Amino acid sequence: MTSEKAEFLATVSLFSHLKEEELQRLASQSRYCSYKFGDVIIQEGEQDNRLYILISGKANVFKSYRTKKEKRLRILEPPAYFGELALIDDLARSATVVAMSDTRTLCLDRLNLDREIEKSPLIAKKLLKMLNRRLLALEKNLVNATGGVIPICATCKRFINEKGAWLTIEQYIMDYTEFKLSHGICPECRDTLLSTIPAQRRPAE
Repeated sequence: MTSEKAEFLATVSLFSHLKEEELQRLASQSRYCSYKFGDVIIQEGEQDNRLYILISGKANVFKSYRTKKEKRLRILEPPAYFGELALIDDLARSATVVAMSDTRTLCLDRLNLDREIEKSPLIAKKLLKMLNRRLLALEKNLVNATGGVIPICATCKRFINEKGAWLTIEQYIMDYTEFKLSHGICPECRDTLLSTIPAQRRPAE
């Protein structure tokens, strides 16, 4: 069983540079996960620190799955892998992956893969290259979707989408990219807000 997994891992670009003993060790820490048509493999917004590699079947990647804003991003086929961003950070899943047919995957937990990355930094290098390609692809998709020009209101700075709806920059990023947003406040806006508060009621510096 372990040898079978090791042979499969050797066909995956992320691990193809590993030596036989390294593949065997990684294979021994992996497990098979099977899904039926329509099963959700990973759910957007949830925490899941596993890498999945497609052995058989196909899967759809969705943004805002089963909502009015649902958008299919791409189709995955063997030996594609997904969930790799969870190996880089602890953020929640940025998209939902749904099985398009009976699907079999090989799963690797982050803890086990972290050990291998320490022993083989080339895995980390390949992950970073993959992330760069993913960002370039997102940029290309956004340009294709907008024709390279994004109409923006000169006054309120809202964007208009292909349906004619005017969206805030937050809505636009969430609808047309895989990125999630966190909110803060810049120094200039902080000073502007503080200036509206009486001096005696302002928080201490």
